[in-house]
Amino acid sequence: MTATGYDEVIQVEDLAVTFTSRRGLRAKRTLRALDGITFGVRRGETFGLVGESGGGKSTLVRTLFGINTPDAGRIRILGQDPGTLRARDRRALRNRVQLVFQDPYSALDPRMTAHDIVAEPLRIAGGYTPARVLELLDQVGLTADALTRRPAEFSGGQRQRLGIARALALEPEVLVLDEPVSALDASVQAQVINLLQDLQERLGLSYLFIAHDLSVVRHLADRVAVMHLGKLVEIGATEDVFTTPRHPYTRALIASAPVPDPHVRERTSVLVRGEMPDAANPPSGCSFRTRCPLARPHCAHAAPPLTPVGAAEHTVACHFPL
Repeated sequence: MTATGYDEVIQVEDLAVTFTSRRGLRAKRTLRALDGITFGVRRGETFGLVGESGGGKSTLVRTLFGINTPDAGRIRILGQDPGTLRARDRRALRNRVQLVFQDPYSALDPRMTAHDIVAEPLRIAGGYTPARVLELLDQVGLTADALTRRPAEFSGGQRQRLGIARALALEPEVLVLDEPVSALDASVQAQVINLLQDLQERLGLSYLFIAHDLSVVRHLADRVAVMHLGKLVEIGATEDVFTTPRHPYTRALIASAPVPDPHVRERTSVLVRGEMPDAANPPSGCSFRTRCPLARPHCAHAAPPLTPVGAAEHTVACHFPL
């Protein structure tokens, strides 16, 4: 158990990631992709992470898997710091945490059959049997006749099921799902979401679910965090965040989501103005203030920390929460 009283499978504390690019011979641009990110994913839960494109969600995923090196902060996965492990131990830890990608077509080798795609991690880890491949396909709703087919012969939803089967091959405890249904039709999205819920219940999985589709996150997640320009601006139980959003950015995201009801014309007067600022030249103080209709002079002077508001475990980074 952690200091919070929960068994957390992923712990991120004050994580910062900076990228530097060069223009010409001397000019440099520094981009603060992640800035002081702190959250935890509890065992058995689905933790949703939402925000606009360019907000830092994918950078966070790459950092969790060691592709990006953090400048500051700490990551612990299943109680271990990947950066301190030997190569063999790091590989063993990676087997317990698997990634499901956004695009199910580009994530699969088009030259390989479904059998080979699912069998590959088993062969590498030393646990391959034909029966295990069939079992994995059955878990995600694919039949034995899929074994000899290649990705181009599957529909989008079937390809994502195949990607999930591959991710489950080594019996992970945690799945990081990076926009796993955004490339699918609405009806297929529902099927994949139902599959993920069923797998979580049967296998005891924990999910870090990253998405920009708020309706999907509300349906699937137990808790949700909202990211803007590399910072978390609101965290709480999903229903608390959706029914009583306290940050203007969260409220604007919810207001911008389509509502299948012609009688609902306007749900809030808080709307996002303009484009997300340049991450290499962010606003002073609150990163959202240049787009916020409720901004006041004080917002330019200091970045607000995440502070408890209202319901238990509901925190918001806003000087003047709603």
